[in-house]
Amino acid sequence: MYKDAHRYRSAEELSFAFSLLLFQPLARVDAAVLFEALWNETNDAATACLADAAAFSYIELLKDMDRRWRHVRTLH
Repeated sequence: MYKDAHRYRSAEELSFAFSLLLFQPLARVDAAVLFEALWNETNDAATACLADAAAFSYIELLKDMDRRWRHVRTLH
């Protein structure tokens, strides 16, 4: 699939982790730290598989994460 495949979670796993993050009762600052870590992991996975069609699922996830994070008013 892509180099160092064992190093990265799938786009589906990262999407699920992001959805869970949005529903955690965290302070915005703490959530932002976790968001950045998920963002970086997703970006690294996308970069690692740019020559593969799998990159598209990571890129779409990054777009979705950006859109959803920008519209979060409060965290539960």
